[in-house]
Amino acid sequence: MSKWIKATTEGGITRIRMDAICAYQASDDGKKLLIYTKDNSLFDIIDDTNSILAILDSKFSPE
Repeated sequence: MSKWIKATTEGGITRIRMDAICAYQASDDGKKLLIYTKDNSLFDIIDDTNSILAILDSKFSPE
């Protein structure tokens, strides 16, 4: 079963499948988080960015 993250975007609450994420980018102040997926979707996360960034960093950190 795939792991999902639940995030708030301008369109509302969205679930993003972790294995679909190919890149993410956070602003220096931590107020903006962009998530790019393999199907060329872009999600602009507007709420709780620090905890979502921590989840992404733990999943995609080099071993």
